[in-house]
Amino acid sequence: MRPIHFFAWVRGARRQGIAATLCAVFSLGATSACADAPLSLLVPSRHIVSQPEAAARTDAPQKNGEKAAAKLAEKAEAQAAAQEKRADPEEVDILLSLMRPFLHEGVAVDMPQLFAVLRHDADAESSGDGPMPERRDLLGDVEEIRYLDQKAWGANVALDKPGLYQFIMEGRPWWDADRETFLRHQAKVTLPVHGVERGWNEAAGQSFEIVPLVRPFGLHAPALFSGRVLLDGQPLANAPVRMARINADGASPTGPWQQDMAAISNATGEFAFMLPQPGWWCCEAVTPGAPLKGPDGELKPVERAALFWLFVENPPAPRDTDTRKR
Repeated sequence: MRPIHFFAWVRGARRQGIAATLCAVFSLGATSACADAPLSLLVPSRHIVSQPEAAARTDAPQKNGEKAAAKLAEKAEAQAAAQEKRADPEEVDILLSLMRPFLHEGVAVDMPQLFAVLRHDADAESSGDGPMPERRDLLGDVEEIRYLDQKAWGANVALDKPGLYQFIMEGRPWWDADRETFLRHQAKVTLPVHGVERGWNEAAGQSFEIVPLVRPFGLHAPALFSGRVLLDGQPLANAPVRMARINADGASPTGPWQQDMAAISNATGEFAFMLPQPGWWCCEAVTPGAPLKGPDGELKPVERAALFWLFVENPPAPRDTDTRKR
């Protein structure tokens, strides 16, 4: 395993600013998790792993009368052979941490109790009757690192096959002394590898999770993001949901509600937000959990949170309209 290098791309987030707007497609509410409550960070060093170079054309001349089907088969075979010739698999660094995104502050955190990846194959059918995604446990690859001057964790992961990768993580209960509450986070992020997108709208099997209803990559600001909150596989209504962005550029809030956006899931567990700025965003839904014993030995409340991370890119540059007629 090569050394892990984190994360200039977080500190160098874009400085694009657009007025914040909450998309009121579904019912909204002022109730959300505390704006400065820490969130579990589950972020890859690349938000998209590009398609590999196309296979070179064959030098063999095509004979007259060759069937189109034979040409297609030959092309597919050449592309498959070129893919297998790739000696080294792609790699990605994954950061697992705890932070207050708007304040851009790190919080020391223990090693997660679960870290794994699911890979959806491009050739599998997207129906529920299709094959299950491949699952790989990654907890043994996790190393202790420093992030924002706090103890954090990271892993270097080989992406040996094309696919849609869903990274999932479950943190250990974290004691929030300010609110006298335990936080239990289950986080997820998707990574398309070599053009594969099948599986982005499928649940990962977490007991508490957010399933996107909008493809969560290839987004440009301002971008719509909507999803559904699932608790034990069933839609969760009236769940507080918030959207928070890593404030790496140190912007100051212009009002008391500028650190995040808030909504309430509707009867089918759905919600929606308009994300006005580029960068890494975290969608968090919360629900009460079973109480745990606190530092004083008394039972304390538990706040369960389902987190979904996604990246929004800068808006594309406008096309040059200063063209001359010929």
